[in-house]
Amino acid sequence: MPLKPQATIYLLVDTSRHRLFVKEGDRVLHEALASTGSGNTLADPRNPERTWTFETPKGTFSIQSKLEKPVWIRPDWAFIEQGDPVPDKMADRLKPGVLGRYALGFGNGYFIHGALYSNLLGQDVTHGCIQLHPKDLQFVFETVQLGTPIIII
Repeated sequence: MPLKPQATIYLLVDTSRHRLFVKEGDRVLHEALASTGSGNTLADPRNPERTWTFETPKGTFSIQSKLEKPVWIRPDWAFIEQGDPVPDKMADRLKPGVLGRYALGFGNGYFIHGALYSNLLGQDVTHGCIQLHPKDLQFVFETVQLGTPIIII
């Protein structure tokens, strides 16, 4: 009898159910409560044609980076949202400790990372990233490899 090929591990994120699944073939290895994009839109008051819509992208992606102790590099919208001037120096954009212990990048500045406020898990509150409880994030980080597919519906 021929050997059955190993099923590939992948992530499935169901934004309507606020769930992230770590799957191997049809088998669920782990299920986690997740927060996803709020859907809110922000306009730059100095340039109203410059806008951001905070949605979690849908489609098929792959894990492109795995970071321990990640430092958030705040984009322009993070300052505009707070009513603060956008800094010129990169050092003024760095904010350690807010993404949790791990971050997994899947392209265009989007990450799976820790939730600063666990009580908001399961809600549409992010700027597009996928947030998880620290224990769930650790499982995902330790289980997936670079290149692991992530399907977001």
